[in-house]
Amino acid sequence: MNRTTLQNMIAGCICVVGLLLTVSQGNAQTAPGSLKTSQMSDEQIMQAWQQTQRLGLSENDAMSLLMKQGMSASEIDNFKKRLAQAQAMKTKPLPKKDTVVYSRDSNWIKEVPVARKKLDLYGYDFFSNASASFQPNIRVTTPRSYILGMDDDLQISITGLNQNEIEGVINPEGNLQVPNLGFISLAGLTIDQATERLRNRLAERIYPALKTGQTKLFLSLNKVRNIRVIVVGEAKNPGNFIVSSLASFFSVLNLAGGPSPMGSLRKIELIRNNKLIETVDFYSFLQNGIMDKNIRLEDQDVIRFPLYVKRVHLNGEVKRPATYELLEKETLSDLLKYSGGLTEYAIRDVAKIEQAGVREMRVRDIPASDFGSFILKNADSVYFDRISTRFTNRVILSGGVNRPGNYELTEGLSLAQLISKADGLKEGAFSNKGYIKRINKESERSFITFNTADVLSGKEADIKLAREDSVTILEKANLQDIPTITVGGDVRNPTVIQFRQGLAVEDVIAMAGGFTINAANHKVEVSRLEKNTADTLANKLIDVFVVDVDYDLRSRSTKTYLQPLDYVFVPELLNYRNLGNIKIRGEVLYAGDYALEKRNETVQEVIRRAGGISPFASMNDVQLYRNNLRVATTLLSDDSRSREPFLLLPDDSIYVPKLEQFVEVKGEVFNPQILSFESSSFISYINSAGGTTDKGNLRKAYIQYSNGISNKIRHFLFFRRYPKVKPGSKITVPEKTDTFKKGFSIFELASLTGTLSALVGLISILKN
Repeated sequence: MNRTTLQNMIAGCICVVGLLLTVSQGNAQTAPGSLKTSQMSDEQIMQAWQQTQRLGLSENDAMSLLMKQGMSASEIDNFKKRLAQAQAMKTKPLPKKDTVVYSRDSNWIKEVPVARKKLDLYGYDFFSNASASFQPNIRVTTPRSYILGMDDDLQISITGLNQNEIEGVINPEGNLQVPNLGFISLAGLTIDQATERLRNRLAERIYPALKTGQTKLFLSLNKVRNIRVIVVGEAKNPGNFIVSSLASFFSVLNLAGGPSPMGSLRKIELIRNNKLIETVDFYSFLQNGIMDKNIRLEDQDVIRFPLYVKRVHLNGEVKRPATYELLEKETLSDLLKYSGGLTEYAIRDVAKIEQAGVREMRVRDIPASDFGSFILKNADSVYFDRISTRFTNRVILSGGVNRPGNYELTEGLSLAQLISKADGLKEGAFSNKGYIKRINKESERSFITFNTADVLSGKEADIKLAREDSVTILEKANLQDIPTITVGGDVRNPTVIQFRQGLAVEDVIAMAGGFTINAANHKVEVSRLEKNTADTLANKLIDVFVVDVDYDLRSRSTKTYLQPLDYVFVPELLNYRNLGNIKIRGEVLYAGDYALEKRNETVQEVIRRAGGISPFASMNDVQLYRNNLRVATTLLSDDSRSREPFLLLPDDSIYVPKLEQFVEVKGEVFNPQILSFESSSFISYINSAGGTTDKGNLRKAYIQYSNGISNKIRHFLFFRRYPKVKPGSKITVPEKTDTFKKGFSIFELASLTGTLSALVGLISILKN
């Protein structure tokens, strides 16, 4: 390695460390892969960039180093954008011009590859499952291989010829004190070994029957002690763990959260008294569910997760795509075993492997015969392709045959043989024409037509079929329009019916559900298109004729048969219908909803049908509503000119009001109120209400009568003609608007003066 390369590497490391320290002042554990540009201020970005300039690194070198340290391409892109924005805000931008114009420079994009979707690390998700647990079951018989130690609470049960229960705790020196016997050293012994030692000592001094078997001795744990286990290395949660002495090796693995992404699952080490006593391969449990090395732990044991040595990526048509950790001598066959094997559609005879060379990547194709001997390297990427969807020996038959579908292309298979395999032509096949779509080896497309009947009879030469030929036998139904007959009007289910020979008018009406109750069955109209083949423009295109059809659709001796595209229309009976209803309310004897009896029924006639008016009705103010609007009419007033009959329409409403001897004055008057009707003088009621206010516009005052008609004050020169007041009227004085002018304009005065002069002259002439 030359000096320049070494200097560049040192400078790059300093750049990356300086950038991380700038961002990570509040978090000492920030890793390059988790670095977020959004967490950096503009000042921090500028400081980091100035540091790279002082080291003499180019922009591409700095970005490449960040990418190698684990920063994603999107975060590098965000960093460059933030740097450009920060430089633009400075009055004196930094001399590095490539960052300012980064959007026009695509070199850095080539150096920051688009990351592929990472495969999951096989087996690591086992420890991410919070429900998974290896906690020991303490409600079981004490394992005979359990090794006793300090603080173990023991129970010695003596049965048979002698009966006794002895309890005690192993002291720090590893001894158990037994009454009448003294201290016995048990630490470091298994349950079986300790039982044997206690039996021998007690048989010598206290219970001789233990030698003959007349007395028996049983040793068990009253209370399980706790031990300390240390987890180090590439563990997700390394540290000290206080666990039960019955806890297994896998219990502590689970408590530590398993290995970190850099840790190994294949060589987990158990160290005791500074010696490696066991190496555990966790794949054995993941693959077979067997804990063949579920080792019992002792106090101060150390579990170490080493760094992984070899990982291989497996993807494509395998049952369990993932990143697998392999041992030194494991082969491609072992990798496939761990993945569960290939899928049903995988290409099985070759595996594609991408390997990292010294400077470039390379691709290798490994045949299936070498799977058992080919040893993979670290970071190899293995891929199994999917088989092609194209068939090697298929022909396709569709259309007018009894069994369309895919068929095997056998040696010398011809068109006639293929049709025979499909059980021949079906009824309705168009035997005069068929075709074959073919693609040859040069991908040229061709179209071959044939006469199906002639090929099958031998009149036409048979056609030899080729791979992926698509044979179509035409059908008559696909070459002809399907004519229809339309039935509409007063039938229960108007519909469109497919035409068939022999359909009569009665048949299609029955298929449409029959006549409605108000159908004019004696006047059924049939519209038929004339099939005019002339090349001149014709005026008449349809023939129309009327058919008398029995209401019960009984067949007659003479039927009217239909033709394609006929339209059968059943009209409604002319006078068999409801004319509608009208409503009458108010001062009538029998208010309610009444059906219109005739087309020209009047208001007066409906009032008579309702029993006439009550003694309190006001006939002059009868109101009529149509389409929710009030019809202003004096249809029943005392004026003889309004005695003309008023014809009603469906849904009209009649209201006969009550006679009211009051007049209401409202609007811009000093005392709006309801006054008793005393005279027909308009102005007298306004005066009774206190006159108009300053905002009142007497010129625009109007009256509304109880029948809905309104009337206003009429003006002529200086004269005003006030409308006549009637009982039940409402007088309204509106407010002056902004456009209202007090007095006369110049033009109005000039016009008024001219009119007065003409009147004076006319009077003088008449006097003379």
